[in-house]
Amino acid sequence: MNPSSYNETPVFRVLTERSPRLGEELYLTLCGIEQCRPDKERESRVRNGFHLHVVLSGCGTLQTDSASAQLREGQLFLIKPGERITYYPDPKNPWAYCWMSFNGTQAGALMREAGFEDGVYALESHVPVSKFYRLCSAALDTPQLTHAAALRRLGLMIQYIATAIESKDWERGNRRQKGHRALHNKQDYVRYAIDYIRNNYSNITLRDVSDYLGINYNYFSAIFKQSQGISPNEYLLQVRMRQASQMLVNLTMDIQNIANYVGYSDSLTFSKAFKRFFGVSPKFYREMPAQERPIFDTIITNRKNDRQE
Repeated sequence: MNPSSYNETPVFRVLTERSPRLGEELYLTLCGIEQCRPDKERESRVRNGFHLHVVLSGCGTLQTDSASAQLREGQLFLIKPGERITYYPDPKNPWAYCWMSFNGTQAGALMREAGFEDGVYALESHVPVSKFYRLCSAALDTPQLTHAAALRRLGLMIQYIATAIESKDWERGNRRQKGHRALHNKQDYVRYAIDYIRNNYSNITLRDVSDYLGINYNYFSAIFKQSQGISPNEYLLQVRMRQASQMLVNLTMDIQNIANYVGYSDSLTFSKAFKRFFGVSPKFYREMPAQERPIFDTIITNRKNDRQE
């Protein structure tokens, strides 16, 4: 077994993965973090595998056979296998970057999914570059010559690639919001959102729902209201109020615990929301004769009719 090697100086940390491949689909070959010196030599050679860099600070130049671009903090650039790319730091504001290098039968497809189509070598990062930095740093902090450490590094590399895809998905979500064709059927998103809210209403925000769907929050809100006639916020309220009303009638649990169960941190906030919805306080609702209690479905119907008018 040829072990991985680790090197560190005041300006860079690099780990070269020489362990046996853990799989042919995707495997790590190199990762590092470097604060480039202003006079750093130009990197220009044809390489094997994919090398995904993230600019953490400063700026530099990326050159291909057909184009040249000035890159800055918050951008990604990719060196592709078999292609000559030249890159070097700005002499007045040299960049710092982190990178992971990888290969395998799935590497090219994943990089295209991240936005690096043919002819594309640089992209904006729509997620904080600190996410990439933390993953690289964690891999460099795990240089041990063990199978377990190699597996951890592989997992961190997969997260690194997933973060690049997450960045592209964020951009796609914004484009969909502005009228571009969605990648998936709108009704599927709404159906998954409804299921997610019903199963997790007690401990989620609506941002959690859009994150779960993997789409932009504003786009999610717009297609949900278009489909259901109400906002996601109102739907979440309905789910919580239906559950709370059933618990008040069928359980002896105190109101504070019911409030916590349906997603409210304190009973006062819950009581105000409940009274706005049903017209009576939770305590009064619990004590009312069954035939006099406000009927949930009637309240929903009346609200819908009010909106249509």
